[in-house]
Amino acid sequence: MASQFAQPRRWTREELRAHRDQAEALFTEQRRDEGPRAYAAVYVELEPRIRAAFDLTNDLRSVTGEALLADPLLWQVLRYCCAPPISEEDLWTMVGRKFRRVTPDIADDTAEAVQPLFDPIRFPWLEPDRAPTKIERDASLLATTAMYASVMTGTRRRGQVSARQEAAVAAVLTGSAFDFDEGRAAINVLDTLARGSFSRERKVAGAKCDVPVRLRDGRLLAIECKVSNGPKNSWKRLNREVGGKAERWRGTFGTQVVTAAVLAGVYDLSCLVAGQDDQNVALFWEHDLSALVHFVNEAV
Repeated sequence: MASQFAQPRRWTREELRAHRDQAEALFTEQRRDEGPRAYAAVYVELEPRIRAAFDLTNDLRSVTGEALLADPLLWQVLRYCCAPPISEEDLWTMVGRKFRRVTPDIADDTAEAVQPLFDPIRFPWLEPDRAPTKIERDASLLATTAMYASVMTGTRRRGQVSARQEAAVAAVLTGSAFDFDEGRAAINVLDTLARGSFSRERKVAGAKCDVPVRLRDGRLLAIECKVSNGPKNSWKRLNREVGGKAERWRGTFGTQVVTAAVLAGVYDLSCLVAGQDDQNVALFWEHDLSALVHFVNEAV
């Protein structure tokens, strides 16, 4: 029965190589043109925030529950004062609870968790408990801001690329006369979405899907938008994340689901071959979505 349905384009190894090379060239060009400017803008944004954190905590000498309550987002700055910076998840584990803002019941525990982890190289005045010199303070402010800005720039870039990919996919679907469904309900049965419609991020069989599409032939096209910053990262983005969801969705919907990935960035060729041939993930490219247009219009 499944063979009667239109199938997405399956690329040869050489076709995958050509698209991979084009995506990588575009990624390099964008990073060269936008990277330094984006980083500089984030640095300028964060520097006053980190300076204020130093002021509030007496240059990290008075990190208290009261200080954390005075600025409920101070804990995010303090993570980058640790050596090495501590992740949100690690700090939540140490405090014993997941949180976004520090509340009175965890303020003291949060302060006690981060204080022993402060970087003795950037903050050499903490061990003898003295005031920093101006040179020490300025140097530590610069280093901490640069560290935080580097991470934040990467996080924002990934979010922007993902949003760009989702917008490109939405434009393709709208141009192919698919209707946008504003619903947010989880998709556990196919008829949650009407045929010929698509939605933005929703849970599909318990796993988040960036763009779920109900094809006109009744199948569900589950599209994931992925950007990779390197060959090693590509295995995580495509094979672990998308491939894992593909297996889960097939377990729920069988041949009535087609899992696809819209790709941008840098990918290992073997990763692409494995995703398409071993994990049965349909591959489309942000720089050329004509294959996606052809598929959604053929699947009737």
